[in-house]
Amino acid sequence: MSKIYLGATGVDSGQLFISDPCYIKMDKPNDTISYDEMCQYGDRPSKQLINKFGAEVGVVVPTTIGDGVYPVYGKYNKKGQLKQIIIDI
Repeated sequence: MSKIYLGATGVDSGQLFISDPCYIKMDKPNDTISYDEMCQYGDRPSKQLINKFGAEVGVVVPTTIGDGVYPVYGKYNKKGQLKQIIIDI
């Protein structure tokens, strides 16, 4: 698989939130946890975010060096389909 640079993401809370954009609301990203509560998970290995229906809607993971800008890469198969996302944190 070929690895291609997709862009970068900034981090100001020492962690990344990985989710579908349709789940994002600044007051309640998943109706069970507030944005402020989500930011408090930075000292844990990871936190699975579950909505009020029990569906997994995102993951919060701490970065290894804290705040900064992190490169994002994609790996594509021979058909040109994105198969993997890599974020060097």
